[in-house]
Amino acid sequence: MTQAGDKNLGGRWSPTALLMLACALGLLARAWTILHTVRQGYAVDDLFDALAWNLASLGAFTIDGTTPSAHVGPLYPAALAAFYKVAGHRPEWVPYLHVACDIGASFCVFRVGTRLFGSWSGAIAASAVFLYPAYWTYDPRIRSESLLTLLMSVWLWATVVFVDSPRLHTFAVAGLLAGLTILCKPAAMLLGIGVAALAYLGRETVGIKTRYATVYLLACLLIVVPWTIRNYLTFDAVIPISAGIGAGLWMGSDPLSRGSWPMPQTKERQIWESAGITPLPYAHAMYDVSTDRLLRTKGWARITEEPVRYLRLTLTRAFDFWIGNSFYLVNSDQGFAQGFSEDATVRGWLVATYSMAKRLLLVPGLVVLALWSAWFHRPRWRELLPLYLFPIGLMLGYVPFTVEAGRYALPVLPCLMVLSVAVLAQEGHPMVSLRRRQPLPVRL
Repeated sequence: MTQAGDKNLGGRWSPTALLMLACALGLLARAWTILHTVRQGYAVDDLFDALAWNLASLGAFTIDGTTPSAHVGPLYPAALAAFYKVAGHRPEWVPYLHVACDIGASFCVFRVGTRLFGSWSGAIAASAVFLYPAYWTYDPRIRSESLLTLLMSVWLWATVVFVDSPRLHTFAVAGLLAGLTILCKPAAMLLGIGVAALAYLGRETVGIKTRYATVYLLACLLIVVPWTIRNYLTFDAVIPISAGIGAGLWMGSDPLSRGSWPMPQTKERQIWESAGITPLPYAHAMYDVSTDRLLRTKGWARITEEPVRYLRLTLTRAFDFWIGNSFYLVNSDQGFAQGFSEDATVRGWLVATYSMAKRLLLVPGLVVLALWSAWFHRPRWRELLPLYLFPIGLMLGYVPFTVEAGRYALPVLPCLMVLSVAVLAQEGHPMVSLRRRQPLPVRL
């Protein structure tokens, strides 16, 4: 019965054909978006562009050309610098680099879905990732989300492989990918430690499991430690990846901010004024090492003074990680209705309605489907654990030290999509979601 159903399904369509169609539609959508998007020049975009070009032209990790920088993880600026070395300083070409990252991430999602649930589930999940509009909107910007999503997807694939069939080399590869991901976004540090614990899931002896975990951690440190040493020698301070913990502790503990960014400029200015660091010489001055130390001290003092309030703000950031705060949703502090009306006036009712539905319905729907899938596939919880650990681990790394809401979930949405496709396929067409076919019993 199952074999016949699969033959009929394969005769009408195939995973390869679905992937090719999704790739064609996704590329058309990205081309249209890139060609019709006017570069808005957000501060974070200018930050990455300046770091990358100075690295390519001067050979130094600096914003102003002279002062060393520890503002962000170095991997994304280094990738942009390599791109600028080849293409010249052409920020308008960077979106095409992001499209390549999207293609790579979708391929990794296909491999993860295929390994866990079968080729059809893998193809559907990969198509959903490549066609998900949120990635299109970030492609035209000079930001790290596209590269981070690619790195998280490759790392997830390697983790699924070593959980399924542990070998020393698979742990080494996963450790290297963990280090690269952390260098791209320091919020992944806690996830990197959590993945090491997966080495203890297998049936091997404790000694072998410890060897696996050690190889993984050493490979990760091999990538991370050189940059940490550079920061120590440059700033005489232990900065594992980038300065910014202080800004997260100060703004994240401020009740005026509700614990997360974005917010109106007037409110943000009040927060920095209350810290005594204004006027800011440039947009990211709060991440300078000396300023970061000051904010770290003041933020920690405020947290110890009002721990319950900080816990409440932390919980709101966990919500904002997936949905985004109210200002992110409607780009206005004048209330939901007024903000939505202004957004519709600027971008049109169709785009504004879709944007709101995506955040308030689509992402929560994916979360619910992922939870349903975890319950449905609970007998396989060990091999599916990476799909649960990656979203939770990145969120927990984000919540204490970061205040930017609404885009950190992009790198782990593929995990939710794989789980959602798996449970919907199993309910709607069980043949699509079989990972390995069991041989039919022989009847004598």
